[in-house]
Amino acid sequence: MAGKCLRVKLESFDKITMMDSRLTLSNRPENLKLLLDYVGKWARDRGLSSMRRRGLEKAVEEIFRHLVTHAYQPEQPGSIAIALEQRGPRLRLMFEDDAAPHNPNRLPAPDGPDPIGSCLDNGLQQLAESLVYYRTADRKNRMLVFLT
Repeated sequence: MAGKCLRVKLESFDKITMMDSRLTLSNRPENLKLLLDYVGKWARDRGLSSMRRRGLEKAVEEIFRHLVTHAYQPEQPGSIAIALEQRGPRLRLMFEDDAAPHNPNRLPAPDGPDPIGSCLDNGLQQLAESLVYYRTADRKNRMLVFLT
C-alpha cells in the first residue's frame, strides 16, 4: 500500500504522547533549515543510516514546504509542529498545523491519479508507506506519515 493517502477522521490518533520528540515552528519558509537541523540531529542520535536519514529529511522537507505554500494564505501567521518516533524499522512523522481545514477532495484517491497540490508528490510517494490526514478535536490539521 506504499504511497497511498488515506482520507480518515480518527480521534484515536489525537494522542501523541508516544512520540519521541516534538518541535513547533512558525510557518515561515526560512524555518526549514532549523527543522532539517533538528531532524538530522534526531536521526543521528538514533543511529539511522545516512541513506535513511536523507529519506527522512526529504520527506520532512517536502511536507513542510507543502504546508507553508498551500495550507496558509500568503503572510498568514501560523504554526507547524512536527513530532518524530522510531518504532523498530518504521519511522512515524506527525505534522500538525493550525491552518484552515485541508480539502480532502484534493487528496489522491487510493488508486486514482494525484491531483495538483495533493498531499503526496512523486518523491514522497516513493518514501512513504502510508499517510493519514484528519482534523483534530481542537481544530488542527494532523498528518501522520509512516516511513519504512
